[in-house]
Amino acid sequence: MKSIEPFLLERFFARHEFSAAHLLSSSDCESLPLGELLALEPGASEGLLALRLGYTETRGAPALRRDIAATYPAPAAGGPGPEGVFVHAGAEEAILNFFLATVGQGDHVVVNAPAYQSLAAIPRWLGAAVTSWPLRVEAGTGGGGRWFLDPDELERLLIPRTKLVVLNAPHNPTGALPTREEFAAIVAACRRSGAVLLVDEVYRGLERDGARRLPSACEAYENGVSLNVLSKAAGLAGLRIGWLASRRADLLDAVATVKDYNTICSSGPSEYLAGLALRSIDRLVSRNRGLCEANLALFEAFLASHPGFASWTAPEGGSIGFPRLGPATAAAFGGDAEALALALLEAEGVLLLPGAYYAADPAHFRVGFGRATFAAGLARLGAWTVARGF
Repeated sequence: MKSIEPFLLERFFARHEFSAAHLLSSSDCESLPLGELLALEPGASEGLLALRLGYTETRGAPALRRDIAATYPAPAAGGPGPEGVFVHAGAEEAILNFFLATVGQGDHVVVNAPAYQSLAAIPRWLGAAVTSWPLRVEAGTGGGGRWFLDPDELERLLIPRTKLVVLNAPHNPTGALPTREEFAAIVAACRRSGAVLLVDEVYRGLERDGARRLPSACEAYENGVSLNVLSKAAGLAGLRIGWLASRRADLLDAVATVKDYNTICSSGPSEYLAGLALRSIDRLVSRNRGLCEANLALFEAFLASHPGFASWTAPEGGSIGFPRLGPATAAAFGGDAEALALALLEAEGVLLLPGAYYAADPAHFRVGFGRATFAAGLARLGAWTVARGF
């Protein structure tokens, strides 16, 4: 098998994420200390201390799977139930194991673009033909607009050997969110073709308008697979707990066969703490949704005050957005957001993520507004922008 391509986004963060003073590109939301998590339930600290540090079940502890299943509709209403939940060490392991279990030489996979690199790179590595389904900017009335995936275009991309369609909603890095009508059309297209629909739902719960929240893929479609994790909306990246949810038992059985060759099972303490978090998930997500709303308002005010620096099509969900260099910065840095990012990092210790790491227009960059330190980092960016005349 050929070598897998380097994960450029993760290599960029490995070089800079833990040394930069101000992170303005993080995709996860604000975390909390272990003590605060344990304080969510009486007796939680004692339960953790009494936990025996043995192996857990490959598919996840039964109690944790019940807690995850409770975040979806009941099976009678189309939800997966605990038996349709498969726990992994974060979302990335779930992505890898799912593709290893389902995709091979000669298959065809459609992936929304731009995309988190592994969603397209792993199927390519496994020998599948990968077709990009591009997000476009749809102009709105009154000068607004939105990032948009065209369901009719998906219909044209589907071919008889299409095995899988991969969608991320709310989307990283644009914050795009299909309407319910668009999502229903996407599901219908997959149903007609027989393709499995994998939806990366890790930003679910962070919609700017809660009424826009989509049904999960696992409830909307009999061949749907939902991917989620506690790293993003809940802000608990250090637990490394993610999962797949589906009514397709055969797919999850295939994933189990693969997982036996890598992690085998997740960390027992992490599973215990994940269950605790899930039983208070609305509280945790609500806190971070409020933080995103406040920081998003700060960033939109910044853009309005510095039109030469950048502009954007505002996100509709998630904790990230995808601005584009404005006329002043584009001229100063040759239309390359990475040149801007490295100059800003050296001068102010502020980290932005260049859009080139999504195989996108290099004039774009990702900003993340889910952290409590966002305002301080934005202030440093603002001072630098003024000093440079942007």
